[in-house]
Amino acid sequence: MEFWAQQTLNGLVLGSVYGLYGLGFGLVLANLKVFHVAHAGVFTWGAIVAWFLTARVGVPLWAALPVAAVLAGLINVMAYFVFVRRLLKRRHTQLAAFISSLGALMVLEEVASKVLGGMAERIPREAYPVQSLHLGSMQFNTLDLTILVLTVSLMLILAWLVHRTEWGREVRAVAFNRDVAALLGTNVDKVSVGLFFLSGALGGVAAVLVAMAFNVISSHLGGTYLVIAIAAMVVGGFGSVMGVALGGLIIGLASTYAVAYIDTSYRDLVVFLFLLLFLVVRPSGLLKTSNDLERV
Repeated sequence: MEFWAQQTLNGLVLGSVYGLYGLGFGLVLANLKVFHVAHAGVFTWGAIVAWFLTARVGVPLWAALPVAAVLAGLINVMAYFVFVRRLLKRRHTQLAAFISSLGALMVLEEVASKVLGGMAERIPREAYPVQSLHLGSMQFNTLDLTILVLTVSLMLILAWLVHRTEWGREVRAVAFNRDVAALLGTNVDKVSVGLFFLSGALGGVAAVLVAMAFNVISSHLGGTYLVIAIAAMVVGGFGSVMGVALGGLIIGLASTYAVAYIDTSYRDLVVFLFLLLFLVVRPSGLLKTSNDLERV
């Protein structure tokens, strides 16, 4: 029982990060109908920026994290202008944008490999001193607590932005119909830029947290957790902030239980089976949106 409780806590911590990563995909997919796989490369660069600032410059993690988020957001905006925006008015937009975004992912990963010298790097532990904590028989640390508090806070802020602000109303309008929103006076390009920046920033934060949790950064970091992020988005529900958060927790628990009770090599298999199950049985996800206007 104690072992199960410990693994459940670990799964919730990791699941919250997976949900944050998956939200980046969900934001773009729900609003532009584009599967932006280059988000995995943006994710990787968020971790690389944090590594450079902490390991090479000596900046503490609490200061490097917002810089990594902003730069990841800007990289994602650049990807929008170079690889996505020019394709939005062409025929077969979704396929063309997917292929273009795949090319962007390859570019981002190749440049990342050059920067890292083909090696795996680590964020110095002294950048964020970790202290052990106890809750009954369960053990966790200040990093786990930081991850939970930060991810939950960001998801709540995102939900507020989407459902309680003018920008959020414009985002939902663009999600419903980009052309109609433009005719009604919405600056759809501005909305898309803001959306890509926010998506990249969330990915950057998630990347730093993953890099700290697993203590490794490589040029393929984003691709390593790509299936997990997609599964969180599919299980929770396309376009639902709380749905993706819930999906991330479920996938985090499933992957943690697989590692704890079966074997590490079965983690991705279990995640893929969850993904396949929901695509077949409930493709709309756990929290189905009633219409596109309610999507993020």
